[in-house]
Order: sequence, then C-alpha cells, then structure tokens
Amino acid sequence: MKSFKLSIAVLLAAGLTVTSCDKKTKNIEAFTDIEWYLDSTLVIHNDSAFSYAAYDTVLEQFSKPTLIPLRLTDSLITISRYKSIGYYDDKHSFHIKGCELDTDTVRYDIKYINKRPKLIIYTDPFPIILSTNKRLEMEETNNFVPIKFQISDFSIGDQIDRSLLKTVGVYNYPNYTIEDCEYINDKNLSFKIIGYNHIFSIDRRKIEDYKIKEVMSVVSEKLGNTPEYRPMRQWTKDSDYEYEFYRWSTNGVHIDLTRSKYIGTDSYKKLLNNKNWNLSYDDVVLQAILIETFKNGKPHSSIIN
Repeated sequence: MKSFKLSIAVLLAAGLTVTSCDKKTKNIEAFTDIEWYLDSTLVIHNDSAFSYAAYDTVLEQFSKPTLIPLRLTDSLITISRYKSIGYYDDKHSFHIKGCELDTDTVRYDIKYINKRPKLIIYTDPFPIILSTNKRLEMEETNNFVPIKFQISDFSIGDQIDRSLLKTVGVYNYPNYTIEDCEYINDKNLSFKIIGYNHIFSIDRRKIEDYKIKEVMSVVSEKLGNTPEYRPMRQWTKDSDYEYEFYRWSTNGVHIDLTRSKYIGTDSYKKLLNNKNWNLSYDDVVLQAILIETFKNGKPHSSIIN
C-alpha cells in the first residue's frame, strides 16, 4: 500500500498533461465546461490537462503552469505528462532534479461511485480516479473489463458475512482502513477487508504441491501469459529461509504463488518444513475503486471500536 500512495503522490507532483482533442467522441460531455480533481488538486480543465512544465530546484516547487489539450476517442486518452526526475537518498526519500515529458495512450472510463461521477484513467501501474462537482447526465462506459478470479468461491469486491471473520490486524491509512481477517470456517483462508465487509484481497495457504499445476494452468489461461518464476533461494545472505515463487501481473491483476523452506539450525522448525504453497490475489484496479468507494470512513481498531 505504501508504493500505491507514493506512486499517486509522484504523479500529482509531476502534473498530468494530455495532447489534442478529438471532439467526435460521444464522451465529450465529460470534458466540456468541467474540471476534474484528484482530491483537491486540479488535473483536467475542460478539454485540457493542467500541469506544471518545470521544477525550481532552489525554491523546491513546480513552476510554469500550463493547459495542454486532450486527445480523446470513445475509449482512449493520450497523455503527455511531465514526470519528476531525480534520485533516492539513503533514507529512501526522493529528491526532484527536474521534469521530463512522457507520453502514453491509456484507456479511461466514466463511472458513478456513490452516485457521483468519476473519471478513471488506467495509468500504469495504478489507475487514478478523478472527481468533479459538476452533475453529469451520461451513461457509464465499460472500456476496461476486470479479469476476476474466485478463491474458495470468493472474489475481490464481494461482500462477506462479518460473523465468519476474525480481525487480526487493522491498518488506518489517511483516507481509508484495511483489516486483516481470518476466515473462521477455514484457517488457511484469509482476507483483507475494506468498508466493513468488502473483500480487498485474498490469501490461500497450504496448497498441496500436486495441485500447483492445475492452479498455474487456470491463472495462465485466464491472464493469457506465463508467470515469472524464481527458483528456491535465499533472498538475503543471513536469512534462515529460502523462497520460491511464480508471479503473474496482467491488467492490474497480481497473483503470487509462493513457498518457503527453513534452512536454519532449529530442529523443531525443520520438522515443520513442507512442500505446501501459498496463493495471494490482488487487483489494483478493483482496489482503487474500492478505496474511492469507502474513503473518508471512520478509523478502526482491533482493540476497541
């Protein structure tokens, strides 16, 4: 989640710009006499994107505000944005040295979340969701169709009975809360929950080795590609564990199939070694929509509420 917030912050700081506008698109109402914001930051004004074209390294602030026209079709938006260039220091803080123009063409959608219009721009690696105070009278678009998976009959975005969950951890972010929950009916199944009872991500533990081929076949066929594979090895020199994993990342879907092996000197832990795998399922597009749906909710606590 930290990487998610960092990417959004960098995008905001760099400014978003887009080029030229095809007014034949049936979605032009969403770009006429309207302003779109990311939180309180102006991103799009009418049929142009607001951006900063330069960065003052002395004052440490962006400068040269500008409006650049959009290029639109019914499903695509061409984006030329000034992105920050710089370096990370030893404390992982990013220091901006300037800006450079980067052009990309991505899909977009008009959706209504909590009955309010939203402009979803499917930037990589995370989508951005913009809001407006203007009332829109147009149909939703469906240019991006999520690839959904089910694990033990559950999928991201589903509602789940809270009486079947045990909260084991709470993470209060600035605008939303995520809960780590165990599934009471199956100790090997766990969820991250948002908005009281909506599934944010799913983990399935202790999958037998002989079932892995069928899992890989289903995921590869549905996502249309083969996984990245890393053989069993230590990730740090002094670690007592080795790790092996398969990883898929397509259209916002991230699926990891991992297992570990204890190589330390504790005889009891060696007895617990097995060949079982763990499966984790995330979808950053669906998760961004869930965050937008449930942001500004009340904080939670695993101790008191």
